[in-house]
Amino acid sequence: MLETAIALLAAHMAADFVLQFNWIITNKRKPEAFALHTGIVLLTSVLALGVLSFEASDALWAITVVTVSHAVIDAIKTYGLTVERWEKPRWDFAAFSLDQLAHLGVIVLAAFMFPDAFAQGEWSWRLGEHAQGLVSVYACFAGLIAATRMGQFTIGKFLDRFALPELETKAVAPSAEAPDSGLEDGGAWIGLLERAVIFVLILIGEFTAIGFLLAAKSVLRFQYAHKRSQSEYVIIGTLTSFGWAAAMGGLTVWALNALNAA
Repeated sequence: MLETAIALLAAHMAADFVLQFNWIITNKRKPEAFALHTGIVLLTSVLALGVLSFEASDALWAITVVTVSHAVIDAIKTYGLTVERWEKPRWDFAAFSLDQLAHLGVIVLAAFMFPDAFAQGEWSWRLGEHAQGLVSVYACFAGLIAATRMGQFTIGKFLDRFALPELETKAVAPSAEAPDSGLEDGGAWIGLLERAVIFVLILIGEFTAIGFLLAAKSVLRFQYAHKRSQSEYVIIGTLTSFGWAAAMGGLTVWALNALNAA
């Protein structure tokens, strides 16, 4: 059961946070974009379980449950939640969280209903006793994507509720140097990289290094936080990002230990 759940989770992370590129996101309400995303969910699930024939009945049923439910859940979110309030930061975060929890719940249900889905796949019987190694790779991949890309959306939507007050606008003399607005997408990349580093540190058990990383980032970021609102925003964002990455790393370590104990 655990192998099936991890394989389907890796497929979900690939479909929702790696292969769902900007065109799909911005055109999600268009039938062709919606169908393309659903097809990607189907393809990643097939590849993760290694279903290359119609003989693996449990695997086929698990893929069907996950794909159909994914389409239904996305349809409810895309076409059903059209009320204006769902576009507000607090409700947008709630809608995103409920959407992902629903997907994860279906994955757990599919693994419970069809526990031998991965065992029936091509990769399981071809790799034999080494199939567990592939599942471990799946677990690390799913954890890394959850810590980085999924964390980017989750934390971003969570922080939207703490919108910084508009800074006072002052006229800038023509000769004065324009204020530095930072690198394009610099903040997003910093978040991705820091969560990736924390995730790896959790996996290898180097917990002390996380403290040094937190201290280093705090020193660097607080140099540019001149107001109380900015300082509070930095603290909330930093702790949320670090906490999320640590949680995903801890869950991945638990999954790897459970696989080794099985």
